[in-house]
Amino acid sequence: MTKRQLTVTAGLVLLAMLLTVLIGVFDARRRVVAVEGNDLRAGQSAWVTATLDELRRARSAFEPGTKVFVDLEEKVRAVAVLSGRWVDVPLHDGHSLSGRPGEALVGADVAVRGDDLAVGGKTYTVVGRLGVRADSLLSGDVVLADPSQFSGSPQRLLLDGPNSVRHYNAQFPGRSVEIIDDGTNRRTNVDAVSPVLVALSALVVVLIAVVAGLQAGRWELRTAAVRFTTGFRPLNTLRSAAARVAVIGTAACTTALAGAAVVRQTITLDLDVTTAVIAVGSVVFAVSVASFWQGSRRWNC
Repeated sequence: MTKRQLTVTAGLVLLAMLLTVLIGVFDARRRVVAVEGNDLRAGQSAWVTATLDELRRARSAFEPGTKVFVDLEEKVRAVAVLSGRWVDVPLHDGHSLSGRPGEALVGADVAVRGDDLAVGGKTYTVVGRLGVRADSLLSGDVVLADPSQFSGSPQRLLLDGPNSVRHYNAQFPGRSVEIIDDGTNRRTNVDAVSPVLVALSALVVVLIAVVAGLQAGRWELRTAAVRFTTGFRPLNTLRSAAARVAVIGTAACTTALAGAAVVRQTITLDLDVTTAVIAVGSVVFAVSVASFWQGSRRWNC
């Protein structure tokens, strides 16, 4: 590739990577807004009657992000994460629960002393402030990470997580489950329009990646044809072309991941676009190599 062609290819790949990071930020923001509007419920939710120990013994059956709440008093509840981490938490300050007992998340209107919050004679360390903004639907809420707040006897618990009802029924057949219907509480923009925008944006990213790969393969093919006529083996020219495209893709992926790391430090979102970025880079590389290989079979440049 000439310098101009190299610049165009790198620009297309970087554009695809930038859009991937922006889609990740948008989708993460959409999820936390939806969680705030649904009173911290992110997945399929249901009221069940069980003990925390029973649910923990069956934790391997639940998907990552599954958690269980118990109401303690008005706007105060305890939470236990059954599988994975609790990542879709709307916060405007601090960070989510680390999994250690004794931590708390509170809204902006909850009075704390320093970083300490006293509930029921026990002191908790406040690690995050609930709500996308200080003035939010969760400004008066308190969430405690304290397994001791759960009773040893069966009690009414709120189970929340991906396909949580199906997994619960499979583990505890015959028990009553009261599914929470969010049909009338769904926000059109967050729950209906935004996922479509994310899907369309992802399609645009894939198209850009495919175009970049095709162009890189076609431009490398012209150089390879000249090298072939001067005695270079086709396999060696393929390796050389693949190496150049790989360098471009690696540099773009590194830039995108560095940008995502900066975003994580500046906003309170659990953003992980590593899989998406690597996937885009892989598409560029695969399309480029396939285009080059197909063209080199005829050496018709």
